[in-house]
Amino acid sequence: MLLDLRNVAIAAWLLAWIGVLGSYLLSANGGYVDWCVPHLTGCDSISASGRHGWGFFVFKATMLPVAGFTFIYWVLCLKWLELVAQPSRMDQVIFTLGMIGTAFLVLYVTFLGSDGDTYRALRRYGTVVYFGFTYLAQLLFARRIMQSNIGSNIVTWKYGLAIFMLVTGLVFATAANFFEDDDFLQNISEWNCASALSAFPLLTWLLWRQTGFSISFAVRRERG
Repeated sequence: MLLDLRNVAIAAWLLAWIGVLGSYLLSANGGYVDWCVPHLTGCDSISASGRHGWGFFVFKATMLPVAGFTFIYWVLCLKWLELVAQPSRMDQVIFTLGMIGTAFLVLYVTFLGSDGDTYRALRRYGTVVYFGFTYLAQLLFARRIMQSNIGSNIVTWKYGLAIFMLVTGLVFATAANFFEDDDFLQNISEWNCASALSAFPLLTWLLWRQTGFSISFAVRRERG
């Protein structure tokens, strides 16, 4: 097949990395943010990387398609769960959480770079809901896979990523109490959690391949 819908998971993962890192490099080259290794030093936030210059255009040109691919990704996740696991209402919960998180990613990306308190509030809500709902959806998704008894080490990696994000958030939230200026700690946590969150679709893609999941299309031709 020329069209393999499973690859939307790979596309979402790659574009997320290209968009975030590409916009950072362009913004740093343009002097809008400092040169550093943001995952380690937290010199600037992800938002700062996509707010000015060419970084602004690259960020929006990549992250909006990421949201589109992620919408399709959650549809495929729901269909895959229906094939590999016993029916459960939790599948619809996971799907709904993932869709809401993705919608708020669109909200955040759309208003990034806009000035004003209202736009700032929309971006904040977009970030919080996207990270929170998507994280919860991926965590519940990993649990459902574990219940299906697929028996893959990839599920362990999914849980590992979820634990890494939780520990990272707790550690840096606690450390912030010991610093007067804790922006760099928030930035480090944001960069690392965003990178971990973007890797979930890659692991799901590997599971799809491992279980032989495929999508086909057909039409019914009427005789006449």
